[in-house]
Amino acid sequence: MVISLHTAQLAVLSAAMSEDSCEFYELLEMMVPCGASGYVNDFAYKYCEAYLDERDEFIDKKWQNGVRTCLQRSMLSKLQSNPGASCAQIRTWGFNSHLGCYMRPIPSSPEVKFCRLPSKDIIKISAIAIGEVIEGEVRGQFAKMVKECAGQYLQDVNQDFVNFLKKTMASINWPW
Repeated sequence: MVISLHTAQLAVLSAAMSEDSCEFYELLEMMVPCGASGYVNDFAYKYCEAYLDERDEFIDKKWQNGVRTCLQRSMLSKLQSNPGASCAQIRTWGFNSHLGCYMRPIPSSPEVKFCRLPSKDIIKISAIAIGEVIEGEVRGQFAKMVKECAGQYLQDVNQDFVNFLKKTMASINWPW
């Protein structure tokens, strides 16, 4: 089933976007009802609420708040570009936005990213999402996140080593 959203409905969704609320998803489900097993109810709203409930347990709240608004903003952008949305499209758009929003949720703050989270936060994220890592879409994205973070870590170690060598060489007046 395809539901065409009107400009007024898109404006309501835009106004509902918030780092402090999951109302965006409640409204989206009312506008495009996909049911209990649809992406919005079965995944987006459920995990938005789960992370919101645990927000005070996170060290890096900026990342978590950024992810929440990034996912909502991404979905709204897709709905604005494609106002005739099916449940299958909403599911695809939602899952496709996760990797980018988790890795770099705040475009104006490139230092805020998953790979830079404290280990306590990563453990908390894993504890909340453990059941979903089994899902095909989530498992693939998780693997990409791990790969990107590993690459970032290796770049950081390499840069740290280069900086160490430069400082060492400068301190001994290299070259002689």
